[in-house]
Parts: sequence; C-alpha cells; structure tokens
Amino acid sequence: MERHRLSFCNAIKLDDNLAEFIVDEGVEFNQARVDEYHAWIEANLQSPYLVLVHKLNAYHYDFTAQRKVGTLPGIKAVAFVVYSNISKMVTQVMLSMPRDAEWAYRIFDNRDAALSWLESQRFLTENINADGRSTLL
Repeated sequence: MERHRLSFCNAIKLDDNLAEFIVDEGVEFNQARVDEYHAWIEANLQSPYLVLVHKLNAYHYDFTAQRKVGTLPGIKAVAFVVYSNISKMVTQVMLSMPRDAEWAYRIFDNRDAALSWLESQRFLTENINADGRSTLL
C-alpha cells in the first residue's frame, strides 16, 4: 500500500490497478482536479483501473467535473463508499450525468463490501477478451 498526496485528496494505491481516494473536506471538484485525478491514475496504476472513492468528507462537484470525472479510458469499475443519505443522493445525481465513458459503478455503505465488489469486477475484467467475450469456458 502506497500513500500519495494530491492537491485535494489522499490517494492510496492498494495494488497495481486499484486505488482508493479520500477527498478533503469542503473541496470543489473542478476540471483541474479531474485532470489531476486522471493523471495520477495513469501515472500510478495499470489499466484496467479499479477505483474506490471513499466519501469520508463532504465536498461537491462543479458542472464540468460532474460530466468529466471518470471518463479516463481504462477505468473499468468505481465503487463509492458513502455514510449518509445526502452523500448517497449527491453521488447518484453526479453519476446520472451523461458522460463519454462506460464503466461499472456501485454505491456502498461500507468499505469492505466495496472492495469485495471491485475484486469481482477485476475477475470479470481479467476474463474478457478484446471482442468482449469471456475467456472462461
């Protein structure tokens, strides 16, 4: 496990293609922060990327960030851990924005369940070939 500090959050590299992000209290997630977040993922993880967003703090997204976050090619699954109904609702609204990326996501109320789901997504991702067919027989 490696800990890194970005300008607005802590990034924890859990393994070669999985990282956890904890955004600071009161941050406005904007285009510059989306770019920094995506650049960190590209520089520190191997594709396909699995992401855990651990929403321990309250923060918000501007409109541009809502549409751009998670559009980095190679992001295959994102798990959000939330601890309040407000945080869950804000996350659902952000995820409902149209975006030019396809990835699986789920919202959880505990970290262990989120990590287990991400592991299941890793297994699915590792066993799909280039034409989208399972390599498992």
